[in-house]
Amino acid sequence: MTKTDQPEVKFEGEDANSGFASPALDLVATAILIAIAVTMMVASWRLPMPGEIHTAPGLLPFIIAASLLLMALGVGASALARCRSGSRIPIFGDRDVTTDFRSLLLAVAVSIYIAALQVLAFQHNIAIFGTNLRLTAFEPATIVALCSIIHVSWRGPIWITVLISVAWTLVLSLVFQLVFRIPLPGSF
Repeated sequence: MTKTDQPEVKFEGEDANSGFASPALDLVATAILIAIAVTMMVASWRLPMPGEIHTAPGLLPFIIAASLLLMALGVGASALARCRSGSRIPIFGDRDVTTDFRSLLLAVAVSIYIAALQVLAFQHNIAIFGTNLRLTAFEPATIVALCSIIHVSWRGPIWITVLISVAWTLVLSLVFQLVFRIPLPGSF
């Protein structure tokens, strides 16, 4: 039996060689995460409790926000330790402008999508095979937003982008309407 001299393949994560962020950026992220976690904990604590503590509607959001708070404190402690040890990483030293621009486009697309669901509220009922389906602003807004997000992230043919966007949107719409019986955003 022959033995090959293949190096051992070890998965180290998606960002194995990326290293740490700047301690200053980690401290900014820590402050933002702490503010979000504390706000969510207070809001979930203020929800009315109809019965025992284990049936409280704010219990799960409180636990999740508390775990986010603990993780943020861990990131902050790590950043402070690196700062004290003299680790100096430039805040914007290794930025990739094209990646940052794509991230900005993604944020803009998501913001426009959320605004469209708020502004373009409409509803049209369609009967197909005896089943009443509701067409709302969710479907066209999601198709357009998903097309733009896929196109920014992947430069494939536009017909594949449109096909994927339409198919996924319709599948999700049907599942939420027929299986879960949950109204979709963009309706009234």
